[in-house]
Amino acid sequence: MLQIIQTAAIVVGVVFGLIQLRQIRVQREMQAGAELLRPLQSPEMAEAILLLHDLPDDLDGAAFKASLGKEFGSVMALLALFESLGPLVARGHIPLAMYAEFYRGATVVCWKKVRGYVEDQRRSGWPNLFEWVQWLAQRMEERASLSPDIPAFERFKDWRDSGDYERLSADRRPN
Repeated sequence: MLQIIQTAAIVVGVVFGLIQLRQIRVQREMQAGAELLRPLQSPEMAEAILLLHDLPDDLDGAAFKASLGKEFGSVMALLALFESLGPLVARGHIPLAMYAEFYRGATVVCWKKVRGYVEDQRRSGWPNLFEWVQWLAQRMEERASLSPDIPAFERFKDWRDSGDYERLSADRRPN
């Protein structure tokens, strides 16, 4: 009888430990999400995204710099921010799905706009310039091709509370 009680206590302890690990993981993801939002919520970063959005795709290096003029530095700061997030996503510190929910569109647009400039810079001796921006953009494009691009305001129109999130997100997630 004592052995059954000890076994039950161990099983309960293991189950409790697993529940705690899951809660820690969820908490870590929530913290990462909050940290992800912070840098891009500045007016300077929003302005840099809008500047890029208005440019034609794939401008060569000279045309890209000329088009941005004095705003070139703020766009480089934005790209440096995306560049710093790449390794965090690749290492799993920030889940790819979470990154995609926050920055998929901005990442893809940024890469389309800076690709020509980056390729010029790579040819001139900087082969790994914004390598993580490119990697993130490729991952975001892969995700878009695997699932429908349904805007959140449509996908979550039946949302009532946080419990609905997983169910309503299921249609968007790649297999």
